[in-house]
Amino acid sequence: MMKYNDFRKGGMVSVWVGDFTSDIDLDDYLNLSRAFEPDFGFELNDRNMPETVVKEAPTSIADLVAGFSWSKSYAAEVVNLANAQGISKATTMLVFLNFEYRPQQAKQKEAAPLSFLGAVRFS
Repeated sequence: MMKYNDFRKGGMVSVWVGDFTSDIDLDDYLNLSRAFEPDFGFELNDRNMPETVVKEAPTSIADLVAGFSWSKSYAAEVVNLANAQGISKATTMLVFLNFEYRPQQAKQKEAAPLSFLGAVRFS
């Protein structure tokens, strides 16, 4: 399994979306069960956890991304990535700053409850 630091890269942001129904469920997936790690093939770093949002109902990708640090510099690209994958709404978004996830190196699982949208530049 890859390490968090294998994907560290300044000026890049990696974005995932999904449909968790509560912060508690997402917290369990990330922290308690650590199921995120085998799903996406890398170990999380407790000091560099992602920013997250979970809404009660499916919300547009543009609205989800708007609340994140420096999102004005990358929101449009995230919306474009989601549209290219046929994703218009989600309840959940995770953002890892200074991180460039490369799924081809990490052996992600198809059945994961989150979808990796992509890695884009931020400023």
